[in-house]
Amino acid sequence: MKTFAPLLHSYWYLFRGAGMTLLMASAAVVPATLLGVLLALVQVFGRRAARSAVLAYLFIMRGIPLLVLLTFVYYLLPLTGIDLPPFWGVVLVLAFYYAAFMSEAFRAGILSLPQAQWDAAKSLGMPRYLMLRIVIFPQALRLAAPPFISLCVNLVKATSLVSIVGLWELTMASREVVERTLAPFQIFLGAAFLYFCICYALALYGKYLERRALVGH
Repeated sequence: MKTFAPLLHSYWYLFRGAGMTLLMASAAVVPATLLGVLLALVQVFGRRAARSAVLAYLFIMRGIPLLVLLTFVYYLLPLTGIDLPPFWGVVLVLAFYYAAFMSEAFRAGILSLPQAQWDAAKSLGMPRYLMLRIVIFPQALRLAAPPFISLCVNLVKATSLVSIVGLWELTMASREVVERTLAPFQIFLGAAFLYFCICYALALYGKYLERRALVGH
C-alpha cells in the first residue's frame, strides 16, 4: 500500500480532473452531433455546390491533426483579434473536428436503409421533411448509433490533448500531482484507470445499441 500512497492521497484531485474531462466531452458532443447530422443531410440531399463544400470541409478536418487545430485556436486566433475563452475554444475545436467523422456515420446510416423504405414513404405521399422525420431518421440513427458511440469514446480520449494548450482536465491534473509526488507510475496508472472506466462504460453502451440495431434490422 505504501507504493500507492501518493495515488490514494490524490485520488479526489484526479476525480475532479475526470469530471472536467466529462464536462468538456459532453459540451463538445452536442454541437458535434448536430453539425454531423446537418453535414450528412447536405451530403445526401444537398445540391452539387453544397456537397462539394461539405466534402472540402471533411477532407480538411480529417487531414489535419487535432493538436494542430487546438494550437491554432489557442495561439493564433488571438492574433487576429478573436479571443475565445479557453474552455469554449477547445469545445468548438473538438465539435468541429469530430462532426466531420460523425457525419460519415450518419450518412452511412441513411444510405444503408433499403430502397423499399424510401418507396413506401413516397407512396404514402409524404413530403420530404415528414418522410425524414418519421421513416428515415429513426432507422438511420439506430444504425449509426454504434459507430457514433465509438467516436464519442475517441472524443473523450482526445480531451487529453488539451493539456498541451494549458487547459486543466484529467491529464493536466495528473501531471500536477506527479510534480508534487514524484510518483509518475502510480498517478498515471490511476489516470489511465479513470479514462478506462469512462470509455468502457461508453463502449458497453455502444454494444447495447449495436445489439438493438441488429435485432431491429
